[in-house]
Amino acid sequence: MAEKKIKILIVDDIPEARERLQKLLAFEPDFEVVGMASGGREGIRLAIELQPDIVLMDINMPDIDGITAATELRRNVPTVGVIMMSVQGEAEYIRRALQAGARDFLTKPPPTEELYATVRRVAEDMRSLSILVSSEDKKEKKKLEVEADHVSHVIAVYSPQGGAGKTTIATNLAAALKREGVRVLLVDCDLQFGDVGVFLNLKPQATIVELIRSVDDLDLDLVNGVLVTHDSGLRVLAAPVRPEDAEYVPTAKVPLLIEKLRSQFDFIVLDMNTRIDEMALALFDMASRILLVLNPTLPALKNGLAAITLLDSLEYPQEKTQLVLNRVTPELERSKVAIAVSVFEQKLRRKAFAIIPMDEKRVLYAVNRGISVIAKDRNQSPARDLITMADALIQDLAPKQEAPASSQQLQTPDKPPASRLGRLFGSR
Repeated sequence: MAEKKIKILIVDDIPEARERLQKLLAFEPDFEVVGMASGGREGIRLAIELQPDIVLMDINMPDIDGITAATELRRNVPTVGVIMMSVQGEAEYIRRALQAGARDFLTKPPPTEELYATVRRVAEDMRSLSILVSSEDKKEKKKLEVEADHVSHVIAVYSPQGGAGKTTIATNLAAALKREGVRVLLVDCDLQFGDVGVFLNLKPQATIVELIRSVDDLDLDLVNGVLVTHDSGLRVLAAPVRPEDAEYVPTAKVPLLIEKLRSQFDFIVLDMNTRIDEMALALFDMASRILLVLNPTLPALKNGLAAITLLDSLEYPQEKTQLVLNRVTPELERSKVAIAVSVFEQKLRRKAFAIIPMDEKRVLYAVNRGISVIAKDRNQSPARDLITMADALIQDLAPKQEAPASSQQLQTPDKPPASRLGRLFGSR
């Protein structure tokens, strides 16, 4: 069976520009130009009528500019991939185009190979989205249902500093928690620069962007269509592919999404961003444990103390925030090059819940091959220590099971879990 062609609509007010694009696209057997429009209004009408896969659209047109037209297309034909074009390649033009819903931006006239590659990539992205949209439109949806006596624990892995190994801890903790009969979800909460997919060598066709759109009316088919499964059986909800796509994720709805997904999992591990904002605090509120990941350095000690002070001010139980010291090297401690574990425990008023030894060779080997550290050499550090941390977490939470969220809680989509940001600043 012949491969389905990519249907393309060209929208440009300059006839020569339209004809040039049509001729370039005609050379590729998987492309089909289904229509051409000389302005934004005509482009919107033809896109609704022809339902193309791709709209190649100029940003400057006399009737309706490309920004306005892209906004309308995003609202009326959400599965159409808009590629904006302009002779102006300034950052402001690109920013406005992406904010309007364009999937990519090309400077006119676009180099031939770049044009072809961009059209194919955006078309592939939109095909994945189309599958998800069709799933949402099914007449009978399988609603997320809370099982009787189901207990789900949210584990927030957080560090106040970049480069602390937080994602390494989160991915390997989630993989270590996954075992026979235990359902585990790993969520990349770094909406701009999340690396969970890279760390686990995953190439998700959909991300949190697609799932958050239907958070008020989630069904099981849609959830399973978005989540990707790792070789270990771990389920993963990936961050947006591009930093600018983060704006399509209303942060106020992320805690609500996590709350609804709890009904399907025993553990949800959150790989948090370093920023503490409304979303972070709401996720901290619902977490059973917050794992504070720090390195044995003076800046980490300073930032860790600030984070502990802030979290304690939220009146969390002391056992909720646990200290995880990563990249610890006993030899450096003894030579007083690195700050000792005992100093961290004293200053932060916490015994270390886990101490992960430094082994850059093993960690870099795993990261650069997209596998978890615990995938091999499970009896050697640091894999052994990461597995021990997961075992300790299960043991720690087992006798303190929390009541499952009630069905009433899951039926209030307009009221996501309240954060405590206002209390930090003394406001209501």
